[in-house]
Amino acid sequence: MKRFNKLMSLSALLFAMGLASCTPPAGTSSQPTGTSEPEVDELAVNVFVLSGQSNMEGNTSFKSGSTDLIAQAFEEMGLTDPEILTETGVESVQTSLYCAGYGQLDHNKLDTNTQVNSTNKTERFKGEFVPTKTGLGLNSSKMGPELGMAYALKDEATAEKPIYFIKMASGGSGFEQSGTDYNWPVKDAEGNWPEINMYHTFCKPFIENNLKLIEDEGWHPVIKGWLWHQGESDSATEKIAKYKQRLGDMVELFRTDFAEYAKDQDGENIAFVDGMIYQGSGTAWGAQTSKDMNAVKQEFADSADNNYIVDIYANEEPTAENELKPGNPGGDSMHYNVKSSLRLGMGYAKVILDNNLLD
Repeated sequence: MKRFNKLMSLSALLFAMGLASCTPPAGTSSQPTGTSEPEVDELAVNVFVLSGQSNMEGNTSFKSGSTDLIAQAFEEMGLTDPEILTETGVESVQTSLYCAGYGQLDHNKLDTNTQVNSTNKTERFKGEFVPTKTGLGLNSSKMGPELGMAYALKDEATAEKPIYFIKMASGGSGFEQSGTDYNWPVKDAEGNWPEINMYHTFCKPFIENNLKLIEDEGWHPVIKGWLWHQGESDSATEKIAKYKQRLGDMVELFRTDFAEYAKDQDGENIAFVDGMIYQGSGTAWGAQTSKDMNAVKQEFADSADNNYIVDIYANEEPTAENELKPGNPGGDSMHYNVKSSLRLGMGYAKVILDNNLLD
């Protein structure tokens, strides 16, 4: 069974990450190392797409008044150098962002919609890569799991040959939200996709824009994984019953659409890495339906060799060292606190490292 069974103590987690092989230094040509060795494309760079709803988008505040909540969390977690996330940014992990809260997207204003947070401040939908740091969430005062991921992967690339994150997410987005065109796509009775939806209208073209930016830098972008955190908006019994099929249809679509950017130009080589949703008491979407949703997510992760899941609830008795939960400091009743957001990102990174998803 492919799963991240427990959010272990951070010291053990980071030690495990340290065992992963580093990306080879950048070169200017692709040369085989011997007659029996496969040819290595030294211009290839690892790309990960981040999508979903608000806990992927980033709705966690990293400051409270004058308190730096990242530094506070790092001290509690036994980690060093929090300023890499709050000041300089992780140069070896570059992020391009386009996201908005529920109901704030407008497909007629992709470049001019002021409700969107984008790393490109002038041509918002074109995208722009920046060092991964705080402020890449719902707005400039928010953060998401990209921070924990970047921190955990920072030594797997260099500033000269980075790992790239392309993040397009929207709070409140689901497969079956009433009153909006901005659902993740669901086929109609004839098996056709709707013209306007989160994937076709926002996610896919934004990814394409950013792949072009990477190519313009002289690299060959290779999408190694689609990282997903969504499900709160679909945590109702009638929606959960349809969730696995809908998710599967969309993942198949993604792998088909981006096959030319996959390893060996085979879309099945693009990993799909899901994240379970919070299923503790007091959730706005209900603890039992959250458990039911997570069970379906696990089923989908188990259905194919290149599907994975960050299972944050394998430990029935969470401790201060592995618990992920919403609330303060930094979160609210629906959104992860700072420490949990960091740990969630590190969970995605652990799946990436444990399953050799980096070249």
